[in-house]
Amino acid sequence: MKKKTYLTTILCAIASAAMAQSFTVYEGEKTHGYDTENVDSIVFSPDKAAASSTEPRQIKGRWCSLGTSISWLNENTASYPNLTKGYQTRVMEKLAFKNFTNKAVNGGVLKSAINSVVLADYYTIEHGINDWGKTHLTPVGTIDDYINDTRNGTFAAIYRQLIDRIFTRNPKARVILCTPRKAYGFGGYLPDHWYDPNINGVYLEEYANIIRQIAAYESFPVADFFAEAGGQRQLDNWSYDTALHPNDDGMQIMANILIQAFEKILDDE
Repeated sequence: MKKKTYLTTILCAIASAAMAQSFTVYEGEKTHGYDTENVDSIVFSPDKAAASSTEPRQIKGRWCSLGTSISWLNENTASYPNLTKGYQTRVMEKLAFKNFTNKAVNGGVLKSAINSVVLADYYTIEHGINDWGKTHLTPVGTIDDYINDTRNGTFAAIYRQLIDRIFTRNPKARVILCTPRKAYGFGGYLPDHWYDPNINGVYLEEYANIIRQIAAYESFPVADFFAEAGGQRQLDNWSYDTALHPNDDGMQIMANILIQAFEKILDDE
């Protein structure tokens, strides 16, 4: 008898045990009879097939991660006692890419990613938080700036230059756009709340929205960190510096979101 049928037999036996004095379990060519009065409990143990599901999925492609210090931390955790590994390492524990290159720039803005693009099959872009911060204050722009390649210095126009650079390196590239993780404070670098405007009256959500619009225009999947990786109440618990850079809990949440996005574009390899 096949395993599925065997399991069904057990489940049916459990369901009817209260109404019967005994039940029989069929295991291959063998049968086992049990008196319900002498059975204390039934415990299911995972078989080898279930155990193997914990092994990472092997991905032949190469992954290039572009981003801010939040992404840069992946190779620079030693100085941060509340952080053991970044979100990219956590993704690799589930999706083992053939090669991973982290080209994130500590303190970088979207423009800094253009010259950081290396040859890869998969690209993730995590930007927006520093463009919102008061040191840079990159204007958001519009989807028309992206579509028309206006080169006018807006976030949307710079995104077009970055995407063009990626597809120049690999015309078959698969790209995931990441909205910025919510953040605030950080010694006055950011507004007091993630939902406050910066000194130019621009909201962080405006960067998230233009990223979503670009993704929709290009049919790219979105890892929506802005929507799913913590709000004002959780950021203190999910950041090691209240409240810009994720701690282990925050990084794991980001990894879970990114894995879901990757699953939409991974080849069957």
